[in-house]
Amino acid sequence: MTIYSIVLFIHVVSAIGLFISLAAEGAIIFRIRSAHSVEALRFFIRVFQRLRLVAIPSFLGVLVGGMYLASKWGRGVFWIPLALGATLLILLIGGLVTGIRIARLKKVLSSTENDASIEALSAMTKDTALLLSYGLRVGLGLGILFLMTAKPELLGSLGALAAGCGAGLLGAAWMRQASNRIGKVHCLWSQARSLKAGQKARFEEAQL
Repeated sequence: MTIYSIVLFIHVVSAIGLFISLAAEGAIIFRIRSAHSVEALRFFIRVFQRLRLVAIPSFLGVLVGGMYLASKWGRGVFWIPLALGATLLILLIGGLVTGIRIARLKKVLSSTENDASIEALSAMTKDTALLLSYGLRVGLGLGILFLMTAKPELLGSLGALAAGCGAGLLGAAWMRQASNRIGKVHCLWSQARSLKAGQKARFEEAQL
């Protein structure tokens, strides 16, 4: 067993952890956008913050391992520096866009009561920037995965990253539509339940 094989193993495991954390983040953002109470929103924000336990070590493993592997056999190829640059871009977008908005939302929730209206926070929970950030990072991740397997030349590498970003943004658009539909369905269900409760109360008053 050599240092190269150990670093390669850590690099691959970190890449798997990175995609697991991205998949989990997508599910959490979906639930944040469709949350129907402040208490539920607080729960998913806490879960999101715990993703750092997987995401940060995975990013470091991918980045440091990739730099080591690039120093061994990365001369004269284009896909390796592009993959490393895309990895850094994922980290920057996640920190500067998603991280700041989630921290801002957590701060607002810390001073909000459980019985507050979720509609008052809808502008923050349904922030389009969260979905754009997620879509771009997933797309870049898919592009990096293609570069690692196909090892294309410069134009192919750039095209793969661009196509990955496009696919990620399409997925983000689908998430937006689906979460909005779920929110509307829950709103209608809540209105129907309130109407039914009101009718029951009026009927009981009439019986008295």
